Amino acid sequence: MYLVDTHCHVDLYPDYLAVIEEVEREKIATIAVTTTPSVFRACQELTDKKRFVRPALGFHPELAYQRQSELGILRELFGETRYIGEVGLDFITTDQPNRKAQRSVFDTVLEECAHYGDKIVTIHSRRAAAEVVEMIGPDFPASMILHWFSGSPGVLETALAYGCYFSVNPAMIASEAGRRIVSRIPKERLLTESDGPFVSVEKRPAKPSDISVVFPVLAGLWHTDTEQVATIVYENFRRLLQTKRPG
Repeated sequence: MYLVDTHCHVDLYPDYLAVIEEVEREKIATIAVTTTPSVFRACQELTDKKRFVRPALGFHPELAYQRQSELGILRELFGETRYIGEVGLDFITTDQPNRKAQRSVFDTVLEECAHYGDKIVTIHSRRAAAEVVEMIGPDFPASMILHWFSGSPGVLETALAYGCYFSVNPAMIASEAGRRIVSRIPKERLLTESDGPFVSVEKRPAKPSDISVVFPVLAGLWHTDTEQVATIVYENFRRLLQTKRPG
């Protein structure tokens, strides 16, 4: 059974080396997202020469306002990885200068993605799903993954029309609202994530190896078994990797 974790904060675990070792041992395809451009190099070093974990260049929206000075670093590093994340918008704040800074950073991310054309981007959209999808638009030249999506059914349909994928974690399937969202995602657009160490499984930080806890729920929705669910998710990820979009 192959596992896929498209959104994991590998560098934020206290025992990050053990997590990386387990990912390699269990052959879990893992995208190691980061929160600011300045920490990308460290994550790159942690994952150097690893087969199953890839570092992603990120700029978390909750840090956009206080770290605006790192936009130059973001631009400089964009050509060094195909993987971008965690990026996006987080409108849990109502502070307008903060929201403006988030939009500016996400605009820069989208501009750079458009320039390169082949990026795989994992996107945060808490309380800002409609704005994020609007900024992506219908013809964006990158592969977009909406991480832990919590938007409306209408926004979900628009995102699907724009070609977005959606990544599901154990916390999503633990709530009725989350399961309703998951039930609306076509199986060919669904990926998995841990969002560790921020999500918990059995009162401890979730790891990439915990991805399989979402499989029984997906198996019930898709009227199949967990082995087939794992295969579908893995094939979705393979298809995403093979997608070539012009810049």
